[in-house]
Amino acid sequence: MADEYRRFWTTSSAAMDRECLLAEAFEVGAEGAEEVEENGTFRACIYASSKRIEALHESLRDGFSAESLIGPIEPLPEVDWSQAWKEGLDAISISERLVIRPPFVATELSPGQKEIVIDPGQAFGIGGHASTRLCLEWIDELYRCSAMEHDHERFDRVLDVGTGSGVLALAAVALGADRALGFDLDEVATRAAKEAAILNKLSSKAHFFTGPISVVCASAEKFPLVLANLLKQEMLPIASEIASLLDEKGRLILAGLLEEDVAEVKARFEQSGLIEIGRRALRDSTGEWIGLCLAAAAE
Repeated sequence: MADEYRRFWTTSSAAMDRECLLAEAFEVGAEGAEEVEENGTFRACIYASSKRIEALHESLRDGFSAESLIGPIEPLPEVDWSQAWKEGLDAISISERLVIRPPFVATELSPGQKEIVIDPGQAFGIGGHASTRLCLEWIDELYRCSAMEHDHERFDRVLDVGTGSGVLALAAVALGADRALGFDLDEVATRAAKEAAILNKLSSKAHFFTGPISVVCASAEKFPLVLANLLKQEMLPIASEIASLLDEKGRLILAGLLEEDVAEVKARFEQSGLIEIGRRALRDSTGEWIGLCLAAAAE
């Protein structure tokens, strides 16, 4: 693939010059670009097929020589893409009790520490996103408290709404749940979750299916712990169904919420008799993510 493409760098004194150059580059055949700002200069790496890049290079040199420096055409660096995608993926230590890791990263566990191995190959991630991490921290905290109180049946059953990779359900089982049920509308997700359960030798306790929440509601089963790591627009339409599946003394963990989403989501669940009893927060480049713990107001 590298033989089919070439690249060259441009350097501009102003961001506007770079933007004009990039617009022209795409107009005359560029197929990709990477923008970089370094010490007050504005650089762009422009990519095109080997058949087009010489004409593209010449066009930009003729049109922008006064505003920008156009570097020489060069081949793409050799990259082993079968390995490159793994860069930046590492084990995630949630607490002294729980670690999440991809299968190609080894880690030394502390005494008593559990691990969940998640293959990120299906692009569901291993739990590094702020919202997933908030859920994992809440799961760890709830099972830690139940163990301290010697109430091992407190959260014996778990429901994971929109399970994705299955990491939340599997973490709950690893930390003490007797049974976890996860579901998702995406068949690829539930297939990945089932494979993760087998990989972690938890398939006898963690079960997953593809389908809507109405399937669970039809069973009339209540759960002492319900997890919903969903975006606001995914969560609100099924909020009443989520609330209906919670045991009267249970705990509902909500994540996938930016700070500006919280008031509307809380108000919606208050209509079902659930109130906030705790929250956690993590900030990333997107904003402040919030993980809520809700319980019945009458408890």
